[in-house]
Amino acid sequence: MRQFSYPNSQFTTILGGASIGWKLNVYDTGTTDLASIYSNLAQTTPTANPVIADADGFLASFYWTGTVDVVLTDENDNLIDSANGIQDLVSTINAVVVAGNISLPYGAASGDGNTITATLPVTSDFSDGGVFIIRANANNAGTINTPNLQINSYASRRIKKIGGVALIANDIVSGMNMVLVYHEAQDCYYLINHEATFLKRDGTAKMLGAIDMDSHKITNLTAGTANGDAVNYLQLGGDAAREFLAATATTGNAVVNKTQFDAKTGQATETVAGIAEICTNAELLAGASDAVVATPLKLRLGFAVSIGTRGYVAFPTWLGGVVIQWGKETTVTASTVINLPYAGMANCYAVVATADQAAAGADVEYVGVSVVSATNFTANTCVFPTAGGAVVGGGLPFWWIAIGK
Repeated sequence: MRQFSYPNSQFTTILGGASIGWKLNVYDTGTTDLASIYSNLAQTTPTANPVIADADGFLASFYWTGTVDVVLTDENDNLIDSANGIQDLVSTINAVVVAGNISLPYGAASGDGNTITATLPVTSDFSDGGVFIIRANANNAGTINTPNLQINSYASRRIKKIGGVALIANDIVSGMNMVLVYHEAQDCYYLINHEATFLKRDGTAKMLGAIDMDSHKITNLTAGTANGDAVNYLQLGGDAAREFLAATATTGNAVVNKTQFDAKTGQATETVAGIAEICTNAELLAGASDAVVATPLKLRLGFAVSIGTRGYVAFPTWLGGVVIQWGKETTVTASTVINLPYAGMANCYAVVATADQAAAGADVEYVGVSVVSATNFTANTCVFPTAGGAVVGGGLPFWWIAIGK
């Protein structure tokens, strides 16, 4: 059945006027018998035959089944046109469908999910691009070099994804209809509808690995209501322009917000707690302003002390940088050279020598110069001059003290 459609839906006269009253006579094919025609698609309401054009030259729609012949005349029954063997639309479509009806070979699988056999209604092995369907009876395990499929008595071949990628576990699941295509170059069957690597919209398939979304993001995420639900950033107190916010921490294992964190991780001052660098010995001696003393031991190392027959005390710069040195010389003569134990002095204020009374047996004093000049003082030696100080009891031992910085 079909709705009638003549080449021209509206007819006009030779002068261009409307074809008022023209008649379309519909006959059973090959006869002069008027066919049964209807005004509705279900063909339950008969309509007049012939069909008369209205005041605008239009023919009313009508339906029929099978084939008909039509003859178009004017209002005076003069022949205008005719056509034979016009078939209704449904019959035409059915004929096309029947002519193109091709079914794919189908069979049920046997064996396990890794070694599969099936019998198909084919009489020769598949050529490149051959398509068929097999109903799976078991899940595949994802074992290396599996699964393998043998059709009828033809060669056993691997089942792969398009491109030759191996299947992973549960790409084949029991009961699924596997749509397979033979790929001649790789001599394998491509599984078109593998399950495990499909992301289903209904959420029934679980993810077996991470999703690489590149620079894309998830949008329209509904607020979570249970512990296992994902949350959107607004639930965490954030917005698109800043980091997530956290409540003020109240216990040792609670998260802290950024303000609390910054307050404890900034540089410490005399009034604000924070992070401070522990000074090295060199920084302590130099009085570095950006480091702090960590322990009393470090403070005791703030000045160097050497004791014994010869020694020194060296105070750090923040304590004045003064160096006091001492020593005992076994003999003293004119121009005796004193080797200072601390070699870091750049200037010497005074050197005083006193006889070793126990060795001398008398209160004998050697007086050196009160200020040693550059000519007789270097960074690590002091020379008693031949003049400027009394040298008494030559050859006897003496003690000396030098002060400088």
